[in-house]
Amino acid sequence: MQNNIEPVIEVRGLSKRVKDATGELTILDQIDLSIAKGSSVAIVGASGSGKSTLLGLLAGLDSASAGSVRLLGKELSTLNEDERAALRSGAVGFVFQSFQLMPHLTALENVMLPLELRAEMPHGEIAAHARSLLDQVGLAQRTGHYPKLLSGGEQQRVALARAFVTHPAVLFADEPTGSLDAATGYAIIDLMFEMNRRNGATLVLVTHDAELAERCDATVTIEAGRLVNGIGV
Repeated sequence: MQNNIEPVIEVRGLSKRVKDATGELTILDQIDLSIAKGSSVAIVGASGSGKSTLLGLLAGLDSASAGSVRLLGKELSTLNEDERAALRSGAVGFVFQSFQLMPHLTALENVMLPLELRAEMPHGEIAAHARSLLDQVGLAQRTGHYPKLLSGGEQQRVALARAFVTHPAVLFADEPTGSLDAATGYAIIDLMFEMNRRNGATLVLVTHDAELAERCDATVTIEAGRLVNGIGV
């Protein structure tokens, strides 16, 4: 790696296999990947190619069948479920296609939730920080609204604010515009890249959108579970 800096994410020989009615199915096969701090990487591929599975493995949301994933210097296979959750809570943000907001919480409460779960800051400071982020995403007047009263674009803005509230070192995004119309999707992507630059996070996103992939520093293409083009960003 350049300047001998340890990569934020390093993958070696990563494979994922599952059993189905016909036997064993290989979803990912011998993936090698290295992603540097502050870079942006798009994972692209056809539906069913394994790209979302790869994202889940990189984030420690799933366990590999073989190989290794080092996230922020931690070998995920050596961590138990609670330790992986603690790592994600402290250093990782997520943006999903389906928003995954808590329906019984207001926009403000949704953004506050990750910090409240960590219980490291007074409630007032958490609320102030969450309000500031909602202001950054253009929702200063919608803090008291529940998700069902927000448009899809507004819900994804809340999800972005929630993702960045912990100042994550890595942001994982899985088809972040998949549930939005084109105009709204472009606005969300502009906002996501802007906030990512402002926070200095490493961005790893799954997308089928070629234009979105081109905005990233590098693109990783998955075909039938295998890496077509490897990177050492």
